[in-house]
Amino acid sequence: MKRLRWFIFSVWIGILLIYLGTHSPYTTDVTQRLASSSMQHWLGTDALGRDFLARLILAGVISFLFSGVTVLLTATVGTVLGLFAGYYGGLLKRIIHRIEESLIIFPDTVLALVLAGLLGAGINSLVLAILLIKWVSYARLTETIVSSTKQSEYIWMARVNGLSDAMIVRRHLLWPVLRQVRVLMSVDIGKIILFLSAFSYIGLGVQPPVPEWGAMLNEARPYFQAAPRFMIWPGLCIVLTVSASMWWNRRLQQQTAKKGA
Repeated sequence: MKRLRWFIFSVWIGILLIYLGTHSPYTTDVTQRLASSSMQHWLGTDALGRDFLARLILAGVISFLFSGVTVLLTATVGTVLGLFAGYYGGLLKRIIHRIEESLIIFPDTVLALVLAGLLGAGINSLVLAILLIKWVSYARLTETIVSSTKQSEYIWMARVNGLSDAMIVRRHLLWPVLRQVRVLMSVDIGKIILFLSAFSYIGLGVQPPVPEWGAMLNEARPYFQAAPRFMIWPGLCIVLTVSASMWWNRRLQQQTAKKGA
């Protein structure tokens, strides 16, 4: 049954990508503006005559790529800093703690808004803004795990047997950390897609003519009564994606708990 679901999902994704390959999300045709659904345009066209489904698909690809790259960068930076702080402690730990404390006093959304505004509108600025505020949670999680694990007897035995710090971290500390970091990454994917949609909606994220779900919602506001599908579809994509992220997070938590037991 699980294989069947993955097969159906893969076929559906393949159909959408083929559709994207045969319909340009950027080609305008004012004679076809606000056209309803048809065999040529499955979800109709937008106010500039561009294929709406093609833009919806490309927006999803951009959202997932952006979220994946941002989560990976954030997790890498936070995990590395947390490993150093948890394993070595001392002055380095105090410096990292001071930086963390200076960041966590502000709500994530407010701090990201300020940073994105200072850095300028654009997806690169938004990646950097999210990176600067999100690494803290990964660093704290990693430091907590490493600080408790390094006191274990097998770590002391590894030191007695002459293993270097790098080998101890790689063999005995990294994998327990990565199991927990993976869980945090799964929920952050949905959160970052929400960040991207919200900031694109107010003009600080993806810039036109590149499609993005939040930006598409903003573009559709003047046509909500005449063509509500322009707001319904992007909004539905955001809700389903975030819900899938939360479901995946719960599954990973259950798997991690079983392995820990």
